[in-house]
Amino acid sequence: MRTGIRHSAALLAPVVIVVAVWLWIAPASLGGSCTYTVTSGISMQPMIHKGDLALVRAQANYHVGEVVLYDNQLLREPVLHRIVLIQNGDYYFRGDNNDFVDPGYATRSELVGKLWIHVAGAGTVLAWLGAPAHAALLAGGTAAGIVLIGGTQTRRRRRDHTWMMQSEATRSEDG
Repeated sequence: MRTGIRHSAALLAPVVIVVAVWLWIAPASLGGSCTYTVTSGISMQPMIHKGDLALVRAQANYHVGEVVLYDNQLLREPVLHRIVLIQNGDYYFRGDNNDFVDPGYATRSELVGKLWIHVAGAGTVLAWLGAPAHAALLAGGTAAGIVLIGGTQTRRRRRDHTWMMQSEATRSEDG
């Protein structure tokens, strides 16, 4: 009975780990707590460069000095900049490499999340993988790898099964 419990726990542990990691890093649109963005300009250099991947998480409160992704109404796109002023519930931003404050302001509802993790160059890699031809190559290579590995394991299992059958036959002849 204890072996069954250990076996169940051994099977359940990886599932629990995968679910926990998923909730930790999965996109908010898929039930996780992160929003992903790929940077497209130089306004946050030297810290963040074009093509970097930024993971942001929503916060209960935001403070001056934090790097935050917000929906910029003038540009009609998300912008990752530093909060330089909070006044009457309005948030004012500036890129680290800019010598001006972003035009306009953002309200609390337009803040997407605070910078949590920054991965240099990863956005460029994701963009490459997102191209249909590249994604097809990756999918085809993965499928071929699975087929090749599966074929190897099937042959090995047959060999092991044949050896076990021969071994049992030898034992019954000796016994």
